[in-house]
Formats: sequence, C-alpha cells, structure tokens
Amino acid sequence: MMRPLRDRKPAAKAKPPLFPSTLTPLRAILDDDGDAQPGSMVNVIGVLKDCRAPVATHGSDWKCTLTISDLSIEDESAGVELVIFRPEARMPEVGAGDVLVVLSAKVQRFKSNPKSLITSKITTVCVYKAATIPVYPASAQVALLPPKQGESHKLLKEEHHQYVSYLYNVIDKYDVPDEAEYQQRVKVSLNVKDKFSLLKDVTDGNFYDLIGQVAKDPYTDEMGRITLYLSDYTENDLFFHYTWEGVRDLASAARPADAYPEDNNPEAAQQHPWVGPYGKRTIQISCYDAHADFIREAGVSAGMWLSLRNVQVKFGRNGAHLEGFLREERNASARKVNVEILDIVAPHPSVTKAKVDSRLKEAVRRWRDYSREKKTQILAVKAAQEAGAKRKFARAGSSDELEKKAVEEQEKVALGLNELVTCEAHPKPVSTLASILEPVMYETMVNGQPVKIPLPFTNTKYNACVRVVDFHPCNLEDFACGRKWSEFDILSDNDHDDDDDESDQDSLNSTMDASNDEDQDKGRTWEWRFALLLEDASTPSLPATVAAMDKDKSTRKCDRDPKTRARLWVTVDNTEAQCLTGLDAVNLRRDPHTLATLRERMFTLWGNLEELKADKARAAVKKREERDEGKGEDEDINGNGRITKKRKGKKATEVVQLENLKPPLEDSDGEQQQQQQQQHQQNQGEEELSNKPFSCCLKQYGVRVSEDDDGLPKTDGAAGGWVRVFGMFGTKICV
Repeated sequence: MMRPLRDRKPAAKAKPPLFPSTLTPLRAILDDDGDAQPGSMVNVIGVLKDCRAPVATHGSDWKCTLTISDLSIEDESAGVELVIFRPEARMPEVGAGDVLVVLSAKVQRFKSNPKSLITSKITTVCVYKAATIPVYPASAQVALLPPKQGESHKLLKEEHHQYVSYLYNVIDKYDVPDEAEYQQRVKVSLNVKDKFSLLKDVTDGNFYDLIGQVAKDPYTDEMGRITLYLSDYTENDLFFHYTWEGVRDLASAARPADAYPEDNNPEAAQQHPWVGPYGKRTIQISCYDAHADFIREAGVSAGMWLSLRNVQVKFGRNGAHLEGFLREERNASARKVNVEILDIVAPHPSVTKAKVDSRLKEAVRRWRDYSREKKTQILAVKAAQEAGAKRKFARAGSSDELEKKAVEEQEKVALGLNELVTCEAHPKPVSTLASILEPVMYETMVNGQPVKIPLPFTNTKYNACVRVVDFHPCNLEDFACGRKWSEFDILSDNDHDDDDDESDQDSLNSTMDASNDEDQDKGRTWEWRFALLLEDASTPSLPATVAAMDKDKSTRKCDRDPKTRARLWVTVDNTEAQCLTGLDAVNLRRDPHTLATLRERMFTLWGNLEELKADKARAAVKKREERDEGKGEDEDINGNGRITKKRKGKKATEVVQLENLKPPLEDSDGEQQQQQQQQHQQNQGEEELSNKPFSCCLKQYGVRVSEDDDGLPKTDGAAGGWVRVFGMFGTKICV
C-alpha cells in the first residue's frame, strides 16, 4: 500500500544523482536575471502543485495551466506556471504530486506577471504518475504514461527516469494538496466568470476587474502601501465627492478626519495635484505588496490608463464611501501582479478597429465626452463671471425679411445652380460675399463719448451662392496631410482637436514631405486639409432682386458688377472635406484610385479649373524657357501641371512663386482682394473657366496668432492677435 504523499521517504540512503544537463532549473526561469529569458526554449522537470482545468478558448485549442516546483524553488510557496494550448483530446492527464518533464517549452512574461512557460507545436509533456513512482534509486520509467498524439518520449534517457524518482522522494511536498483538495481546486478553476465592472456598478463586499484612468499621481505612505485614484468616468453615489476646487474640498461640510489620510497631508496634496474628474467618478484603491512595487517601479502617474484584476471593493474606515483594495491572491505567486498599463495610442488603424479592448474604447469615449463637457462648463462660468448671464431672444421674421427670402428663391432658379452640390438648410437668408466681408463694429462708450470699434472676427454662419475660381494646394495629391496618432484616435467618432497647437503644427506636414519615405507613414493618420477661393455668384438678374439689394444698404456695388465680384478663401477641414467628397483621407501619392475618385468629384464642383491651372503652368514654363534659354535653369511639368524645378540660377521664377503661394489666413477683403482678382485674371488668359455656381454654407471664426507671425493683422493683447478666417461646412457633392 502506497504511503501518503507527505510521508513518503527514500527506503535507504543513496548517492544523489546528477541533475540532467539537458534540463534547466526552475530558479533560472523565476529569477528576473536568470539564464532563461523570455523567448528562449527550455527543458524542465517539476512536481505538480496546482492545476487549472482545461477551458475552451475562442479558437480550436483549449487552455490549461499547471504549476510545478523543483528543488531549486521548493522553499517558495509559488511555483512556475506552464500554460498549455492544445486540443482537448491532447491535454495531459495529471494529478497532485505527479512529476512532469517538459521538453521544448518557451519562456514568456505575460503582462507584468513573473516569467512562466508556454507550450508550442513542438512541446512534449511527459507525465509520471505519483502513485507508481518507486523509491529512489529505482527507475521511474514504470510510472511514465504513454505519450499523447503528436508527442514522443525518444529524448528521455535513463538519467531522466532516475532523477524523477529522486526528485519525487526528496522534495518537500508540504504545498502539494491531497487528492480531495486537489480535485476541489480543479472544480473551482472551472467556475471562471467575467468580473469586469464599471465603477458605477460596484458594490460593497465584492471583487471586480476594473479599467480606468489614473486621476492623481499615486501616493506612497510610510508602510509602503500605494494609494491609487482611478476613474472610468462613470458615477457612483457611494464614492467620495471631489469638488471643483480640488481633492481636499468637500461637497458637504462634515466628514471624519481620517477618511482620506492624504488629504490631511498638505505637502502630499501639493506634490500630487488633482487632475481627474470632479464629482463622484473616482475610487480610491489601496495597493499592497507586488502590486504596489510594480506601480512604483513602472512610474505610474496621473493620466495613464490601467487594467486592475481582482480588486476588493468595500466601505473604508469612515464607513461612508466605497474604496478598493488590491492585495496578493491566495494560492498565487507572491510576485504575481494584477496591474497592467494600457497604451491607448493606436500605432495602426487595424489596431484601432480590431485589437483595442472595446471596454477601454468606451472608457476613452466617456473621458472625451467629459473633457468636452468640462471645457464648455468652464467657458460658461468665465463668461458668467465677466459679463453675467445673457438671454437670447428669437427674432420674429419681418415682412421685409419674408419678401427678401422670396426674392432669393427666384434668384437661385435664375442663377442655374449646380444641382449635384447640396448644402444644409439654414433659416438665414443668402448672403453676398461682400456683406460677409463687411467688418462688424462694436459700439461702446469711452470717456462719455460713443465709439465704434471694429471686431477682429465674429462667430457667424452664412448661406451663400458661389463658384470656385482657385484652390490650394496646387496639386490634388497634397489635399491630404499626415499627422501623428493621438490618444483619442482609437475612437471612431473622434475629431482632431484644432486647439492643440503642437498637433496642428504636425498636421501641416503634407504628403510632399513623405512621398519617397514609407517610414514616414508609420504612426501617422491622414486628414483632409485644403482651401478654396470662392467668387460671389449671387449677381442679380431679376428686377425684383436689384430692388431688394438696393434696399439693403449692406450690399456693395461690387456684387452687381461681374468684373468686381467679391472673393474670399475658405478652409475645408477634415470633417467637412469628408462630407464634401464622401471620401476618407489617405496618402494620395500612394493611392491612385482614391486620387482619381477625388479628381472626378472635384470636377463636379469646380469644372475645368484644374485643367486651366495645369495649362497655364505649362505655358508659363514654356515662356520662361524661351526667355531664359541658356541661363542654366530647367523646369519640368508633370501630368497635373506641377512644376519640378532643376534650378541653377539664383532667382525663383514667377511661376514657381505662384505655385508655392499659400492662401491668406485672413479674409480677401480690400486691397488684397483686388490684387487677387488681378492676379487671377492674368492667369486665366484666353480660355474661360467653365463651372456652375452652387449653394454652400460658410462660417466665420477667429484664429489667434503669435506676435512672431509676420504679415498678419493682429489685435492688441499679451498673447498676440486674432485673424479672421472663413470655412466651408455642411456642403456635399452628390455622387
């Protein structure tokens, strides 16, 4: 009759065998500086201490996790984990105390956990049943189970069989469970459930897996425990309420002094300012042991995203608010870490759509929405403090406005607008570009005298009838530009934040800068960015329209004369360009299909404008060559009319200057507008521009410029001035 596992001892003293040279001690795997580093292949031997029963995965394989120990780590409570991925029929049949010889296993480090082993297609798991292993020095070959399909025991020698017998009889089996306890552990391992929860749903006395953003730099107390503040931007009424002023100010006046120990430490509060969400959206989590060490060594700080496993949630010492506690798990390695740092900056669009955890994406989405709401609230508070609350009154339509609207409908029919270009419906009447360019005066009192001050810009939207007479950049290939990925790019509905100066500066890098370097595309996303020069097309052709415009004092005479129609540049950002063209931005120099589709759709908008620009560029180059023949300068034209310069002289030609000329950031009013009209008339030559006018929506807004930006109008102010800018929105080319 076999003795119990914990009582078996060698029958007689014998000389210990040598450790097989083909095997690797488990200590070399467990130690961070050991010889077995992640990625290496090893052969190991160990006694089975724990088993998590096989469970199905998303693929055809099943997953099983075994924990083994050998003489090099027998003094430690935890062993080395062996993760097995195989079909269920090929899973090893093991029991408590069995000795395993694992051949060709791969060393891995999964997330922040200690190193472990994982099987591959060439891995062989040899099982010696504990009940039939003889007393050393007898060979344990009699206890070896037959190999599973696809495995072979040819590499096992007599030295392996003898060492199995020795290891089993001399190793301390205190941590090896008996058969009843072992079966109970296996049964419990099958009861795996998803413990993930949003913070709004956590309750007292339960364990949860959480994903959230660090709301404040972690704080280490005198005992080495780390206090972590985590938010997933959902609210829980049982959380502590962080007010607008900061973490130490309460929504209610009363609370115990030790509710949050750090709040009573002014130095800690100053060193670790609150940057997270306000309200009841953040939970305090106390982290111990290996979890605290990892957070400290990894440099976790405010703003980072974490995944936490097995966090216990219960009421804190004050009994009023829920807190979290992250401790060492039972029957787990003392160095097992349940903290994972999540990288939300997507390196490639495929990662955004397929590989980013959907739960993380939803948390980032809530963060984005909260940030926008907070920004709006701050602006509202500042506006209320400076100017007080303002009320908006709806303006009733007068008879004059109704009459003018009817006239505009007749004028649209007479203008022959392009039916393939549509725009949003707005209650505002059609405005002429001249009236849009009119400066708005602000009336105020200075020293008791009325004074009119021109505003640098107004946030206004318009309806207009226009036609396109120029565009920038000169080549369609440059209509899309690249920029680096940002944290919010994993969200499908995210828009690039134009207020970010650094990101905006990076986005100005056009495809020209990366046309011959594929590495430039890595880690970049592409956005539309171009501008259109619009000409007023609302020239009156009906008597009623002329009379209405005569009545409107804000209408300029230049609107009536086709030779002096007002013009202005409008920007088309990424979102509005997607609406206009129905295309997503790509590197157009490497995607000829999208480039051809874009050219076809823009032809619907501007007619033969692109062909005219290319023809004029060729004509200018030809004229230049005839004039400067023999001066050592040469220029080529590609199929799109772009000028490729091979220059030996010192002066740049007028054609090159014209091509590189950027549209003005400000409006095209006054002298600048006349110069642009004259320049455009010179460029047009004999052939006429042929395109239809269309209805569109325009918006006016302001852009702050620094004092270093020369040549731009500025207003007085410490941070520079403002420039008026126009943009197109809500307009679509129908395909």
